[in-house]
Amino acid sequence: MNEKFVNMVIDKSEGSRFLVSDKSIDTINLSNLSSDRQTSIARINIKDEVTTVCLYQNGKSKGTISLNIGVDQVKIDSNSNTITYLNNDIRDLARLYNINLQEGEITDVDKIRGLCKILADIMITTIHLNDYSWGFSKMVINGGKSFEEDFSPNIIIFTGIASKYIFADKQEDAFIDGNLGMLLYQEINNYNI
Repeated sequence: MNEKFVNMVIDKSEGSRFLVSDKSIDTINLSNLSSDRQTSIARINIKDEVTTVCLYQNGKSKGTISLNIGVDQVKIDSNSNTITYLNNDIRDLARLYNINLQEGEITDVDKIRGLCKILADIMITTIHLNDYSWGFSKMVINGGKSFEEDFSPNIIIFTGIASKYIFADKQEDAFIDGNLGMLLYQEINNYNI
């Protein structure tokens, strides 16, 4: 999979976004696809404080990796743009990339967007669609490696909190919900391999 995620199919009833590469399809029936021996699937479930990445191939699970990435790991007061909470691992990760964040500081969209680009890259690194990133080993929970064999999924599915932001109209106030959610999903949508 050498190209950008080129075709998108959205199933609003499931609250998931399907990013599809290399072929165009109109609808996706996940239960049928998971048993299709020609289809490999990566499901990225982003929650408040953790992201799980599950791989499926030949109709079977190939394993799960948990990442210390969640939309509530940086909380921002939407009125003042002040950081009210900052997860220590996220702060340390940002510093690896020369982004300094501190609780109590007034931040801006560009600074948080830079962090979200890094987080999106780590998610993609996990499923071997990109070169190893500095931050991966810092954010993986209970282990220091990604999946043991290379895995290039035909379909990448984002679930969990993703649906709230992916299906919402773009809002001018990036911190309206007081977390990383909106900017993180914008960076996922804009991701380029």
